[in-house]
This record gives sequence, structure tokens and C-alpha cells, in this order.
Amino acid sequence: MKELCTFLQEGGGLICGTTAWGWLQYNTGKLLADFPFARFCDYIGVKVTDNYSSCSDPIEFREDLIKFKNVYHVVRDLAHNPNNVENLAIIGSAVKELGDTLPGVPIETLQNIVMSASQEIIPNDSCPIKDKKCREQSSGICGIMCGLPGVKAPGIQNFPGDFDRPPSILTNVQCHIESKASEWYCTGYYVAAGVPIQIDVLDQSGATGWSARVGCHSDDLRNCDELRRWPCISTRRPLSDKTIQMNSAFGGLLFLQSPGDEPSSITVNLHHVVLTLTYDITDSNRAETWNYKRSYAQGLWADIAGRHIVFNLPSKSVLHLDSAQLDRALNFWDSIVLAHHDLRGTKPTHRERIVCDKQPSAGYMHSGYPIVTHLDVSDANSEWFLFNSEHLEKEGAWGLFHEIGHNMQQGWWTFEGTGEVTVNIFTLHAMDKVCSLKPWIHTWLEDKISKTKTYIENGSNFDEWKDNPGIALFIYAQLAREYGWNTYQDIFRQYEQIQPNLNSDQEKMDYWITTFSEQVHNNLVPLFKFWGFPISQSTVDELQKFPIPQIFDEFIQVAPERYSI
Repeated sequence: MKELCTFLQEGGGLICGTTAWGWLQYNTGKLLADFPFARFCDYIGVKVTDNYSSCSDPIEFREDLIKFKNVYHVVRDLAHNPNNVENLAIIGSAVKELGDTLPGVPIETLQNIVMSASQEIIPNDSCPIKDKKCREQSSGICGIMCGLPGVKAPGIQNFPGDFDRPPSILTNVQCHIESKASEWYCTGYYVAAGVPIQIDVLDQSGATGWSARVGCHSDDLRNCDELRRWPCISTRRPLSDKTIQMNSAFGGLLFLQSPGDEPSSITVNLHHVVLTLTYDITDSNRAETWNYKRSYAQGLWADIAGRHIVFNLPSKSVLHLDSAQLDRALNFWDSIVLAHHDLRGTKPTHRERIVCDKQPSAGYMHSGYPIVTHLDVSDANSEWFLFNSEHLEKEGAWGLFHEIGHNMQQGWWTFEGTGEVTVNIFTLHAMDKVCSLKPWIHTWLEDKISKTKTYIENGSNFDEWKDNPGIALFIYAQLAREYGWNTYQDIFRQYEQIQPNLNSDQEKMDYWITTFSEQVHNNLVPLFKFWGFPISQSTVDELQKFPIPQIFDEFIQVAPERYSI
């Protein structure tokens, strides 16, 4: 950097192109502080952010746009016109990255912009923000709040919640974490909205790159068509200094985030935090700890952990449960994760995480780390409550089994059109092995049978198959019925061991058909052709050495003449 800066100072020229958000997408778990180009920009006094100005109309290049060269000028203009979407987008991104290091910018001006925000740009579940300009204004205001100390977001009573009366603030409490995988580790404390905290790093060993995260709701809603909550309410800071200050306008659970899959540990002192509800099934003193925290912990969100999965939901949702009830539910969820891994032939390397949110960024729920689902499953009065063991053990939870299954998928055996299909091999397996509801195929798929028979009657068009996950799942269910889950286990283990290099969807399909056929010593080409699969002639020729299995179920009966080579 020094040599490059010297070159520039001596009159040298430099042309750079970068998309910070693109770098973050391809470097999972990293922060902008890790981005080499961003570090260079910091060195010369320019801040790169992960956002870009998204306005209703494109911004044509004009010389007067040079006024944006300094955040101070944008803030000054924004003070006179706080609803300017362009300026809000620019300052929102900058403040979020710069935090309390804004040079020469009056904090009071930014605070006034936030506190004078009109109701139409404050998200609310009962009246979501749908107007595009209002959503853009809301995103800009949210970005400003992410970097302002001592500010409490308007409307957080709606989500993620606020204290009815000031909580008991604790200081100088120690937390030690040991890690073997990239994961969020709950400190056991909650950050109150608008109350700055301090983290003193006492010791780090092993892999470097720990960070602190406030808030479990990491979904970014800036690109959603409506806003039911503020778009960005989780903040993360690298623990690169001995002491860091953090604040959140929204509040949330405080996590320490490990740097990767190498062994590492960290010890910190925390200041100005609130004790929150936590439960860990691996803690031998969990019953006593839980009873104490039920009486004294005031944090608004809880962290409830099994051996292989952890849940974040409102504290009020679990206060009524005792240790035995939690153990029963967590053991059930652990068995689901283990069933998924057992089918794939792998072992868990970290705990899956389920976060209940007012508004997931995609769909009703989505996979990833964390898996995000709606708040309805945190309702203790609902039969689908996350810890309703009696209902779970009988009926299961197809949606969350499905999302955990997404985290199991491998590209080797997932080709175009099967992203929402191969995931449900794991869902069906868990329903069959862990839950008492039988027979699983008819119970969960009976509403798809009629459409599937029509698909077969119409000639089994493969493009249609790829567009209908409910139809597409039946061939995988047929294979499980005919050959058992042990066969799937053996095949998935082969994939994990060989890790085949497959460069196209056709190669993936041929490899799957060949591998399954060789495992069961049957020629499965007729079955896959029956469902419309395109199969390479080389695969057809290779598998003629095996006999064709005698399958004559309700689907084959629709067009038995097509079940042939």
C-alpha cells in the first residue's frame, strides 16, 4: 500500500474497478474489513461500502455530482431535504460502514433525520411499506441508524421488540468461546436498543478473524417488495482491536462469530449488556441454570441449543417450559439433523441455526446459516410450536425438515429442476424414520397423486417434470420404497467419497442413473425414461447388463406400455 500510495503521490495514475457486494458474495463469512481493495481505499481516505444507490430513475453523470465526494456535503444537503432518496441511499451506506468515525459530520443532524422520520417510512407488520420510494427512504434511514450511537429505532416495539421498563445492565462480565467450525456463539447476553456496549478482547488463540454480531436477524430486506420490519437490523464488527465499541438501534442477542473451520478460541469482557435466556443441552447444570435465568434474565430473545441445532425466538415463547420439556424437544430436533446426516453419510460439523423472523428475505422460510422462518412457529399456543414435542413426534415439521435438507444438498446429484426436489429425499427420510406418522408417502403426497397421474397420461414431458417439485419427487420416493433407505445411504456415501467431477446436467443425470442401477443390480433406465428423463445412449447401452425390475405401482399402471427400454 505504501508503495502504491507513493506512486500516486508522485503523479502516477490508477484505475480500479470493484463491486464490494460481489466480493462479499464470493467470500462467505468475510467482512469488508477483509477486502484488500477496501483496505487500500481506507488507507487513502476513501470508504467503499457494500451498497449502491438504487433510485427510481438512473442518475446521469453530471459534474455537480462531485459534491458527493465528501459525506459532510451529503449530510448538509440531507438536513434541508431529509426525504431525498439519492442522498439517503448514499449516507445510509456510508454511516453503516463508518459508524462513529464520521469526520466532521454533526451527529445531531443525523439523529434529527432519524427521529423526524415520518410514519410512512417506519415499517410495521399491520401496514407494510409497499411504495418503492418509501422503501428506499426506509433503507436509507436504517443505514444511518446502524452507525449512530445512542439511537433507538422508531417502531422497534413492532419488531424485534423493546423493554417495557429499563432492564438491569451488567458490566465487566467474561465470556469464553472455543470453536472448531464457522458458527455464531451466543454470549448469553442481550444488547438493549440504543445502549452502546464495549467488548474487551482478553485473549485469542488459533485462527484469527473473530467478530461480534448484535442481532440474530441477519436477513437483508432492501430488495424486498414490502417492508414489515426495518431492512437491516443485525450488525457485525471485527474484533481486530483490543477494545471495540458497538451499538444497535434495534437491540438483539450478542454473538461471537468464529473465523472458520480451524480450531480457535476467544475470551472477552462485556460491558453494558443484559442477561438473556439461554439453554444448552450439553451443559450438565442446564436445569439449575435455566431455572435461575427464567427468574432473572431480561433479554427479549432466547438462544435454545441442542447438540446439533439451535433456535432463536422471543424469550416469552419459552419461559413456561421446564428443562425436561426443552430436553425432549431438543433431542427430537437433534435426531432430525442426525437423520439427515446419516442419510448423506456425513457428520455434523456445526449446529444448524433456526431464527424466527417477522419477515424472511425469501418465501415463508429459507435455508442457509441461519435457516429463517416466520414467527408463527414461536407461538407457544400453536400446534406447530417449535417445542411442541407431542405434535412434532407424531406429525413432524415438513417445512423445517425441508430447509435443513437444503443445507444437505450436493451439486453432484442435484441438477436443473431438482433444487426443490432432492432436498425432500431428506424430508421423506426424516418423516419415515423419526416421526410416527405412516404411511409417509401417501400422507404427505396424496394431494399430488392426481396431478402426477395426469402428467404421466399426457406423455411425461421432462420440462414439466422440472417445473413441478411435487410430481418430480415421486420417482425418488419410488426408489426408496423399492430399494430402501439403506440404498440411498450407500449411494450418497459413494458420492461423498468419490466427489465426481460432473460438468453438466446431463452428466449428473447419467451418473445418478448409473450409480443407482449398479448399486441395486437392476437396469433403472426404463423407470427414468417412464418419468421423461433424457438419458445418454452410452448409459442405456452400459446398463443393459442388468435385469429390468418388476415395478407395477399405481403410476406405472397409468401407462405400462411405456415402462420399457
